[in-house]
Amino acid sequence: MRSTLSIEQHSNPIVAESLFAFRLVFWVGSVLCASGLFHIALFAITGASWQGPLSLRKPALFGISGGLTVWSIGWLMTQLRPMRTDRFFVNSIAIALLIEVALITMQYWRGVASHFNHATNLDAAIEFMMLALILLASGLIVYLSVRAFRLRDEIQPPMASAIRGGMWLLSLSCGLGIATSVLGEVSISHGASYEFWGKAGVLKFPHGVALHAIQLLPIVAWLARVLKIANPLQIVRSALASQVLFLGYAVWQTTQGRDRLDWDAIGACILGLSIVFAMFPAMAIATGCLRSLRATS
Repeated sequence: MRSTLSIEQHSNPIVAESLFAFRLVFWVGSVLCASGLFHIALFAITGASWQGPLSLRKPALFGISGGLTVWSIGWLMTQLRPMRTDRFFVNSIAIALLIEVALITMQYWRGVASHFNHATNLDAAIEFMMLALILLASGLIVYLSVRAFRLRDEIQPPMASAIRGGMWLLSLSCGLGIATSVLGEVSISHGASYEFWGKAGVLKFPHGVALHAIQLLPIVAWLARVLKIANPLQIVRSALASQVLFLGYAVWQTTQGRDRLDWDAIGACILGLSIVFAMFPAMAIATGCLRSLRATS
């Protein structure tokens, strides 16, 4: 039996293009995740270093993170009101992230740093290319975040809130990643480490905390629907508030030159509020799971 997602079964060319694009990004995301998992397995087998610019951490985490992002963008296209240019935009994001991760992985296997590496003309060209690719992907992600205000009519408010919040947090994460590159270069020009801001602020911390809200928030919305949890929109909004507060905590810690767990009064307050907002959806989902298990037993 042919899949119901087959392009040939759709007469609408806009829908056909969207489905084709989704199929392509599925395979690109699969390749990226497979690459990340391979490098994690290699780390487990060899016991190689996980820290530092030459560690397995970069090809592993960039592969998995890039793959999840590409998959999420592909899924997003099925939630948006379709346009004829959808295939071009989503393919551009997928290919840009695929090449960026490929360059990072290549630098690892060459035994050189992938970021902030100007040692040779080749290294500088690779870093410039990675920056150009991430600027392209980031611009298109912002564009899709604006498009997220025009979802398909059948999308329910909890999922709509999750998609919009997740996409704008992803856009913020992209912007923070670019800012991290700029501030890292500034630190290097002053003879300091590109990894830290001030005494111990971790520059990449804010970039990482909001990167995967586009997966987390829709999962919360889906669980709230499947488990028939009361007030699903409030559940999603609470999870979104927790993510925003945690991002604020990360920005505060970094700009104050503090390590992730080196709290001052303001940082502790922001983190505490983030945890409080996270507890509401966590407890509601846990209760819903228990209720579902009891119903089936």
